Amino acid sequence: MRRVSRWSLLLVATALLGAPSAAADGDNGGDVVVTVGSSTMTVAELQRRLSAFQPFQLTGLGKTPEEVKKNFIDTAVLPEMLYAEEARRRKLEDEPGVADRLRDVYRAVLQNRLEESIAKDHAVTIQEIKQYYDENKDRFNTPRRIKIWRILVADEATAKKMLDSIKAAGAQGLTRWGELSRKESLDKATGMRDGTLGFVEPDGKTDMPEVRVDPALFAAADKVKDGELVPDPVKEGERWALIWRRGSMEAVHRSVAQEEKAIRQVLMRKKREEAMRELLERLEKEYVKDENPELLKFVEVSPMGDLAARQRPGIVPRGKRAQPAPRRTPNGLR
Repeated sequence: MRRVSRWSLLLVATALLGAPSAAADGDNGGDVVVTVGSSTMTVAELQRRLSAFQPFQLTGLGKTPEEVKKNFIDTAVLPEMLYAEEARRRKLEDEPGVADRLRDVYRAVLQNRLEESIAKDHAVTIQEIKQYYDENKDRFNTPRRIKIWRILVADEATAKKMLDSIKAAGAQGLTRWGELSRKESLDKATGMRDGTLGFVEPDGKTDMPEVRVDPALFAAADKVKDGELVPDPVKEGERWALIWRRGSMEAVHRSVAQEEKAIRQVLMRKKREEAMRELLERLEKEYVKDENPELLKFVEVSPMGDLAARQRPGIVPRGKRAQPAPRRTPNGLR
């Protein structure tokens, strides 16, 4: 039989062992299929490992069900159990790197169990979904928006002169606009970015919550098409603005039904995070017995995030060698 990888073997053995519940729930589920040292694998345990695989994945293991099952045990299960037994004999679980991996596995399994428990006992209700939708309507319903570039100047005459200059530039109008925005715009926060305000809503809201502009800018831009200049300067407070409509987005209105799946995922994630936080707090009170933060001074973290053990005084830095003592030669001390 041609050789296949261990993961291929795991993926291809399930169907020949029958339905998932047959071995796990039947009278023979507790019978031991194989014993290696102090470890055993029962019919039920083997069935659980294989229950997720599909029949079409069996082709690499043999021509008959008996051959497939025997090959799976010989080439996948036995080597795995033998390696585990030898690892225990060598006490590899006590090594720092292995211990770290084991903790990661324990954490992942515990988190999965917790998620399953939350999904079963604290399922997200339709009432919670509707409440979240009502509290975050702005996320699901947005008005029509226009992307606006704006150059802000002190007076109308200056604005008209600059507008004529941009129109006269023709194909180079974009370059001329950028030059004027950087040099002349009184709004220095946007001037270096061609005066972009982002997408502006009818009430003057922009993409950035802290930035709000005069609704007159939207009203003026709404009278031209995407890519067109507003033909006349627009009064903005005590100043005047040149407006270039750079694009637009139509209004979006999504219902609770349309957003139900996404909202359910958000709420479930929040419940999971809250449950994990509460679990950590409880476990910390129960198991953390001793902390020595003063020892952290012996671990150095560089500004770049590099970690290194703090060296004891008198240690020569790696890569540097002490200079030998001078010795007398016919040409003097060398």
